[in-house]
This record gives sequence, structure tokens and C-alpha cells, in this order.
Amino acid sequence: RLARARVARQHCELGPGPGPGKMMERGGVFVTTPRSEGAERMPESDDGQERGIRIKGWEIKSRHSSIADSETIDTYEAQLQTKHLPELLFSSAGLDLKHVQSQVHVCFTAFEALRSWKLHPLPPIQVRVSRDWQQSRIQDIQDLGVKPMDYDWTFTTPYAGHVFREGCPPEESVWRDTSLGIDRELLMRRDPILFYDEFDLFESELDDHGMCKLTLKMRVMPTCWYVLARYWLRVDDVLVRCYDTRVFCALGDEAGSGARVIREVKQCEASLEALSRMGPNASINAHSDPEKTAQFFESIAPSGMGYFKVQELQL
Repeated sequence: RLARARVARQHCELGPGPGPGKMMERGGVFVTTPRSEGAERMPESDDGQERGIRIKGWEIKSRHSSIADSETIDTYEAQLQTKHLPELLFSSAGLDLKHVQSQVHVCFTAFEALRSWKLHPLPPIQVRVSRDWQQSRIQDIQDLGVKPMDYDWTFTTPYAGHVFREGCPPEESVWRDTSLGIDRELLMRRDPILFYDEFDLFESELDDHGMCKLTLKMRVMPTCWYVLARYWLRVDDVLVRCYDTRVFCALGDEAGSGARVIREVKQCEASLEALSRMGPNASINAHSDPEKTAQFFESIAPSGMGYFKVQELQL
């Protein structure tokens, strides 16, 4: 029964996807012929990495990316004023969801995610090995004047996508607090999935002290589209984090009128000390991938949740 419920929840979140263990080397997948549902495929990029769909006043595009080259990394370092970037940076990957009538774009990119990391730095996390080493050498550290690490090396980002209107800079004021929430009944309906995609914006093994990654998952149905952006962090023997941004749109008429876009942002975190009080199934070793961590926080909610907000986009 639990397994069936888990499968149902995964369908609600992501759709069927490409299957376990498979990697998408090119752009998103058209699960169902779009024209059969009144939608239209957009022209594919020459390299096959960018694909998209037009449906009821929206143009939705996803782009995959190879790992950033040295020139791109130099540009990122200069613009972000840092020498510390994830080992796997998919610099050209992203999502662009355009409401044609209002010329408003809802976007997700690696650069903006890392810019948010730089603009909203968290205190640096100290791994257990470092903490034990420092405790055994307190006098040496004081005598040598060793400076502690002063930046967040986990790339923790509160990035929840960015919005701009064509001809204008990105703005956050277009979001308004709401009590509506995501229409999960509509999201869970077994409507045909027209377009699906899943890819990472960045990933890091944190110098063998754990792992973090920022993943995008998106699907388009005849009645709605849905995006899940998930930042996941596991610092071995220290803590786990899971920051989820869900953006849902109930589609309007053929011109896009009547569409409603809801964004739900949730940030969860638990320390090793807190995990140890919850039994062996909640140990740090049980958090080997983002899905397991997300399910764990779902099972203990609202414990571990430090932030939650629901807003509606003003188109």
C-alpha cells in the first residue's frame, strides 16, 4: 500500500519521466503528440538541446547543457566575484515559460541560482573532521592566526526562479501572497502528459564531504503546467537540506486569459543531532538522494520546515 501511494505521489509531482537510470542527453520529451490536445511543438534548436511547446497562450521551452567550459567558468567567477563554483555547472541549461499575452517570463537558470547564493549567504558549515581537528589544535590555531572559512561552500540557494516582462529587468514584486495554494486535485488527474523534462543546473560533491545539486523537473498537460525546482544538500555527519519551489499554472483560454500561476516555496533542514533522535531510518546515511530526503521531510512535517510561502503571479 505504501509503495502504491509513493508511486501516485511521484506521478503527481513529476509524471512518468524517462525511467530509472536513464539520462537525457538532448532536450525534453514529448510524451503525447501535442496536436492531439490542441498544442503545438516549437522549433527545435540546431543542437537538439532546446525544445518547447505552445499551449493556450504559453510558450514553454527547456534547454539542456553540457558542463561549462573554462571560458564560461571565468565569466561566472568574474560576474559573481567568487573563485568557488560547483564542479558540475550546466551553464546553458534552464526553463523559460512565457505568457504571450502579458509578455511575462517565468525562468530558471544556473547563473541566477548562483547569484542568489551569493546575495543571500548562509553561515559556513563546519564538517566534523574540521571541527575535531580544530578542537585538538586550538592553541596552534591561535598562535598561527588561522582564519576560519568565511563563505557558504554548500551553494545553498533560496532561488525560486525569476520573473521578467519583456523589455524590463527581473522583478520580485509581481508575486503576491495568496491563500489559494496549488490545485493538487487537478495536478493528480491522469491527463496525458504532452511535454516532460528533467535536468540539473549544478552539482557538487563538496570536496568529498557530501553532495548538493539543483534539479529542475517540468511537465505540461492539456489543463496545466508544473515545475519543481529542488535544491538538495547532504553534508556527511552534519545535516541535510531540501529547498523545494513548486510553480503551478492552471491554463486559461486559447489566448492565455484566465491563467493562474501559483508558486509554493518550502525550505527544510535537519541536523545530524536531530536525525539521531528520530531512529535509524532517519540517519544521514538514509539520505542518499534528493527524493529520499524530500520524502523524509514530508513524513515529519511540519518538523524541520523553516520557511513556507505561497504566492500568485500577477500577469
